[in-house]
Amino acid sequence: MAAIGEENHKKRKLLDGPEIEIDVSAPEPPSKKALRKAKKKAGDADAKDTDESKPAAISNSENTAEAASQKRSEYAIWIGNLAFSVTKDDLRRFFTANCSFTDATITRINLPKPADKNSRAQNKGFAYIDFSTPKALKEALELSEQLMSGRRVLIKDANNYQGRPEKSQETGKDSAAAAVSGRPPSKRVFVGNLSFDATKELLEEHFAKCGTVANVHIATFQDSGKCKGYAWVEFEDLAAAETAVKGFKIVTEDLEEEEDPELESGKRNKPQKPQRRKIWVNQVLGRRMRIEFAEDATTRYNKRFGKEGKKRNAETESEPGDFEEVAEEKPQAMKPKQANSEYSRYDSSTVQKLSGAILEGKGKKTTFD
Repeated sequence: MAAIGEENHKKRKLLDGPEIEIDVSAPEPPSKKALRKAKKKAGDADAKDTDESKPAAISNSENTAEAASQKRSEYAIWIGNLAFSVTKDDLRRFFTANCSFTDATITRINLPKPADKNSRAQNKGFAYIDFSTPKALKEALELSEQLMSGRRVLIKDANNYQGRPEKSQETGKDSAAAAVSGRPPSKRVFVGNLSFDATKELLEEHFAKCGTVANVHIATFQDSGKCKGYAWVEFEDLAAAETAVKGFKIVTEDLEEEEDPELESGKRNKPQKPQRRKIWVNQVLGRRMRIEFAEDATTRYNKRFGKEGKKRNAETESEPGDFEEVAEEKPQAMKPKQANSEYSRYDSSTVQKLSGAILEGKGKKTTFD
């Protein structure tokens, strides 16, 4: 055993060769940060030289082309119901073949492309086309409902907004959030598509990112006590509820300043701009929630138990002077259901069958000879 231990702890022999010499007086190699700065300065200098070397005629022509492309014509159309495979050349051929004007009359074609780069579609199904003359605009509008690539296109005047829905008077975050839920903004929100494992503590901790949570009510099963898949969350501030319905919150963070060892003593780095990032609050336990504004608790109670309905009927039947008396009346307490047959949802014969009682025969006896 001693021999084996000695063999394992033997030192490895050094390789025969010249020893490595280190020059202590040599300058320190540049850091990665210094190399990045030098590379950026070299790139900016090359770009500047390239811009200065351009002929004046070329730069003038580019500016003229940009100004021409930005200028819109007064005679423009919107064409919809296009096939996703339609291109700008197909649109030019469609109008030049069916109208009397030439290709030069079409001054601009804006065919928006889909945001997904991997999509096979080459457009979004609509386009904007500008013409140089009002006659060309009139001829193009007459081609509406004509077939193009197997589809009947819809053509309208791009400057005519008749028939479009009016914009809501509400502006800003309130209108956007209300448009999502269809209800006016309130401090109480409905949360759907929850996991059955969701708990009250989990929702309180999750929605605390939006603001202070006043109350969380989860609908649960009577036997197991687990979540039914939906809940109501009430916030103390309306802004917190709007953030929850929107699904994200924008947070501004101040970045810490890093000391640059290459700077001379006494100088400081430039203060960095605060960084903004989104915090998403629309997903819990791997499920995307459905969040929308809920009805106020008082409104929901009145709708459910008919308090508002009784008041409306009393107001219509009473005279104007009796309105105050009707408003002061307290609603009568709900009477508990009695156990007699009057309040039963089954008839008497069904109750006898369910209870096992003997039923009296009501049939007619028939005898055969």
